[in-house]
This record gives sequence, structure tokens and C-alpha cells, in this order.
Amino acid sequence: MRSSFARLAGSLVVAAGLGIAGTNFDPPPAWTPAVLEAQDCARHYVAGGDHYPAGHEIEEAERYPNHLLEDHLKTWGPWCLYNQSKNETTSSTYITGGQLAQTWNLRPDLITLTVGEENTTIIDLVTSCFDKVKDHDFSGASSCAAAILGNTSLFNSLNLNLTTIFQQYRVIMAGRPKLVVAVTGYSNPYPKSLDAGLKVTLLCTPLIDTIPTCVARWVQLPPALELIDQVFKKLNTTIENAVKPFAIGSNGRFVYVDTYTKMRDHCMKMEVEIKTKVEHPEENGAVHDHNSPKVNFGCSEAWFKAGDDGTAIPFYLDPAAIGVLIDRSQTTSGMGVHPNDDGNTCISDLIWEADTLEPGVTPLKWKLSIPEAPKTDICQ
Repeated sequence: MRSSFARLAGSLVVAAGLGIAGTNFDPPPAWTPAVLEAQDCARHYVAGGDHYPAGHEIEEAERYPNHLLEDHLKTWGPWCLYNQSKNETTSSTYITGGQLAQTWNLRPDLITLTVGEENTTIIDLVTSCFDKVKDHDFSGASSCAAAILGNTSLFNSLNLNLTTIFQQYRVIMAGRPKLVVAVTGYSNPYPKSLDAGLKVTLLCTPLIDTIPTCVARWVQLPPALELIDQVFKKLNTTIENAVKPFAIGSNGRFVYVDTYTKMRDHCMKMEVEIKTKVEHPEENGAVHDHNSPKVNFGCSEAWFKAGDDGTAIPFYLDPAAIGVLIDRSQTTSGMGVHPNDDGNTCISDLIWEADTLEPGVTPLKWKLSIPEAPKTDICQ
């Protein structure tokens, strides 16, 4: 717990930042109530990047920088949070759009950065590829992922931008030798290919007349998911490899945070229900409803916020094996690519405990001089 002296010291620093006479503290120009998210400011935590730390369509308290502050940092002293992140930030616009420059002014003791997924074309992972999966265009999703995976210039550009950013951080670190930088990778929100493949028969068999065309389409899902997963792995490897030389050169004050592994079993939901109506001429025009149950191709405990339902007409069910298909519809629900409160809690815990699972490696919190015992039961 913080001492009364620590609270008083933090209050004095805040007072200085508000321009009270008799101080020599020069507050950064962006210090506004919208940016200042805590009142004790003896130590500064600066969060930067894209939609992950910005918290796409979630409450402010649910963002991972807020969890890191409230669940961890404030327990051990007078920390304040400056969350500069913005949706649609790329590794390039992080440099040119003001976030990097402002980081200098904020005199950070801890920096977290999540950037790269919204870079040109890589963003298709959460837009074009996502829409194709939701609309059951699995061959299109495979093509989308393959185009990203095969474009090496995208990942080379990301590496160069990250190197530029980290070089600037290293200069900041020279003047602030206790500064720690945590760079996160990305979690894959999509279902696992193997799990999805096992559920195709559950969806298609109850459709009776359209089993063949249903199966022919849905067996394309696992390969699409596998390609998408490879893109996420390449994205994370690119980020991790960019961090490595700086981690070595700073004696571990640059840290790569793996968010992929622990969150893989908490992917998005993908609950699919198909309804068909078939007329049977051989039964004097009798009409039968053949509907699938709601089958979840994703994870049961999702750590990603669900988006809008997919309702694209499943034209791929033509032709019916027997009879005449006179109506068909589908609903695909639960899909989303942005971490929810549980997902962001996990990310904050992973940052706090970064490298704890690696033998002989000092946890990030120890690098901040916080004497809390390591924990390995996080993100359960």
C-alpha cells in the first residue's frame, strides 16, 4: 500500500503540473483531463498504439492500459497513465502522427506499445478476411490471408518502422535509465482450424437435402483459418524479432510480450445456424424444413467482443441433393476481433508478468523495482 508520504508527493507533482506558483515543473502540452487518467503522477506510464490499447467499442476502464494501472501499478506507488493510442494507428502514423514525439514530453517510466496490425494490407486480417469468413466465403478468406502472408514488403516495412521507434525509445532511455518498454504482439481472435473442422458434420448433417453442398463449402473453413493463423504468427514474429536486439542492448529493459499463446483458447465465438425449406415433388409437393442446430465453431469462453451478425444468403447450398430448395438463410453470430474486458485483463497481466515463464528471466514488474512475487496462474 502507498504511504501517506507517497500520496502527498504525488499530489504535489500534480499540483506542479497544474501550474501552481513556486514550481519549476513544465507540464507537457497534451496534459489535459482526457489524457490524465490518474491523480498521482510521481511515475508516468505512457500507452501507445492502435485499437488494442485504445479500446475499440469498450469502456475506458476495460482497456488494457487501464487494467495495468488499476490492477497492478497503483498498488505499488503513485503512477499515472497517459493513453495516447488511437484507432487506425499504423507503425508509420505512430511516428508521424504525434504519438512518438509526445512520448518524449511525458517523461515515461513505463511505455507499452501495440502497433502493426492496422498497417496497410495487414489490416485486412480484421476487415476483408473477417467479412469473408463471416459470409462463409472461405476460399476468398484463404486468398485474402495468402495475399498478406506472401507480401514480404509489408513485414519488412513494419520491421523498419519498429526499429525507428525503438531507436527513439533507446534515446529516451539514456536519459531515463529506469525506463522499461513493453511491446506486445497480437492474439489471434479466429477459431482454431482443427476445432472448426470437427464441427462441420454437426452443422451440415441436419440439413438432409443439402448435405453435400454444405459439406463442400464448410470443409474450406479449416484451411482458411490455418492461413489466417500463419499471418498472425508472422506478424508476431516480425514484432518479436524487431524487439530482440534492443532487449539485448538494454539489458532486458525492452520486453516482448506474447499475447498470442495465452489467449488462443479464448478466441471469438462463431455460432452458425442454417435454415432451409425444401419442396419434394415426389411427395406431392410436400415442403420440409431442414434446419441445423446452432453450432459454435469458435471458443466457448470468448475474450473478444462480438460484432454484428452475418446474414448473407447461403447461395452455396444450391442445388439440393433431393427436391427443390425454395428458401435458405443463415445467421453467424458472436464473431469479433477486438478484445473485451476479459481479454484486456489478460493482456495487462501478461505485460505485468512478462517473461515470468522463462527460466532465469526477470519479470517486467521487477524491472520496475516492484518486489511482487511472480505469478504463473494468469489468464486462466
